[in-house]
Amino acid sequence: MSKMKLKTIVAFVIILVVAPPLYFGGNLLQALLILVSALGSLEIASLTDQKKHWFLSLMTLAAVMAMYYINRSMFPAILAIWVIVLFVTELLRENESSDLTAYTLLMSILLGLGLRCISVIYQDGATKGFLTIIFVLIGCFFCDTGAYLSGSLFGKHKLIPHVSPNKTVEGAIGGYLIGAIGALLWGLLVTTYLSKEFVITASFIIPAVAQIGDLSFSSIKRRFGIKDFSNILPGHGGIFDRIDSLIFCLMAFNGLMILWGI
Repeated sequence: MSKMKLKTIVAFVIILVVAPPLYFGGNLLQALLILVSALGSLEIASLTDQKKHWFLSLMTLAAVMAMYYINRSMFPAILAIWVIVLFVTELLRENESSDLTAYTLLMSILLGLGLRCISVIYQDGATKGFLTIIFVLIGCFFCDTGAYLSGSLFGKHKLIPHVSPNKTVEGAIGGYLIGAIGALLWGLLVTTYLSKEFVITASFIIPAVAQIGDLSFSSIKRRFGIKDFSNILPGHGGIFDRIDSLIFCLMAFNGLMILWGI
């Protein structure tokens, strides 16, 4: 089986698994978010070279779930406890780089906040939540696909070669335009309950933030000398390889919701 065929089949399976929870919301969505949290936590913990990283995986999952479920006012307390746990864990490890703690903390916070942002999007019910999350997904993944296609067809100038050697300026521009146009059309035609000013602003911000997220996680992978965070999704890599840019988009979108008082 060719790599592209495998990637297409896995992408189709991902859509089949993810679509119902996003559409119906409720307990199905909660189950999906818990699954993503568990797999993401395992990937964070596996950045260590030690084979037995189950303890750190469980602690990471607990921290991510806490950030998702607790009241916002409890964030500082959870963060403080998590920092202590990470430093104690580092003291017990041997031959590990000290900055692993910083990366573990950073990725845990990003995962927890990203999932929390999804719950905010669904605060007005599953119908609006589904249409709104599609808006974010279009801006994010149209940008990703557009960047790949544009880079393949027109790419000549490297974007940030020391972070991601294959990404080009032409790909970044093409991806941004495709993501922005796709999100704008969906926003103006479907999510009519959102103001035009909000839709236009979000449509132009989401694709830019998506590329920042992609490059940020690429830098983490280069730091640890890995191509993918895991191989749980054949042809796609790991959970973080699929949601790296989406996490940033969700946080940016949530920030815009706060600014607009939505």
